[in-house]
Amino acid sequence: MALSAPRVTRKHKLLVKIEADKGTYIAVDTAIKVFDLDIAPTAEFIERKGSGVYLGQNSTGVLGSLSASCSFQTELRGNGSSGLEAGLAILLQACGYAKTSEVYNASSDYASQATISIAVWQDGKKKTMAGCSGNVTFEGETGDRLMCSFEFSGKWAAPTDDTISAVAESTATPMMLKGGTFTLGGESIKVASVNLNMNCQVTARPDIDDASGIGNYIVADWDPTLQLVAEADLVGTFLPGYNYYGIWLAGTEAAVSLLLTDGTVNVTFAIPAAQIKEIKNSDGDGIEMEDLTYQCNNSSGDDAVTITAAAAA
Repeated sequence: MALSAPRVTRKHKLLVKIEADKGTYIAVDTAIKVFDLDIAPTAEFIERKGSGVYLGQNSTGVLGSLSASCSFQTELRGNGSSGLEAGLAILLQACGYAKTSEVYNASSDYASQATISIAVWQDGKKKTMAGCSGNVTFEGETGDRLMCSFEFSGKWAAPTDDTISAVAESTATPMMLKGGTFTLGGESIKVASVNLNMNCQVTARPDIDDASGIGNYIVADWDPTLQLVAEADLVGTFLPGYNYYGIWLAGTEAAVSLLLTDGTVNVTFAIPAAQIKEIKNSDGDGIEMEDLTYQCNNSSGDDAVTITAAAAA
């Protein structure tokens, strides 16, 4: 049998959809523009190297639970009116975020967590996952795009040959880390980069009744951390300054707000109680910088990290 034509890596596409029944694959219908896409099975290969006459492997191995992973980056983008881009809204809900209108907050309520189905086309070959939950990290350098890095776990299904979906991706422009508003403890602080990692603990629900051995994945816990590279400042003894070291020693919490806009939609990240965990000194091309790592605490219920989208004024 002759080999098919080579598969071209640029001809990849990803579609998602929130599942009506957690763990049951649903036909996907929302396309997302992604970068650095990777999807692969992660099922454990179980050797059966028991007793026997001959050395080496004498019995075929078997596969454990049919798990899979999918990772990629996408841009923070609006929907052109007053909300987040549709695909991004779906992804966040599968990372433990509850969605109320266009307010997204990390939720402790399992019922409000969504699972999603994922389909990836690789130039004629389709790979799918179901029951997916994941983790998200928001990261970027000032002047560049704010990227959303996702890592999903789900149930693997055998790939099939299929023409790449014709569903179009959003054409909205990305949010940039410029022309926005950043405050730390109510002060305008100059920062060179931002990294907000939700650190979701993604866990499989074992299910003997399911052919994969997995019911679906859930976000069982999270530990959001915020990393900032900020200009170093004085401690404010004689001149104005922002005393990072004094705040760290005292364990003082500070509110963090980051507002980004594309001119049509505003997106605001709010952290009401950020506490410095670690502080280090670094060189930012000749400017003294502080590398800060914050623990994002709840202040009043599930409010450690809230994302709000609204029409730009």
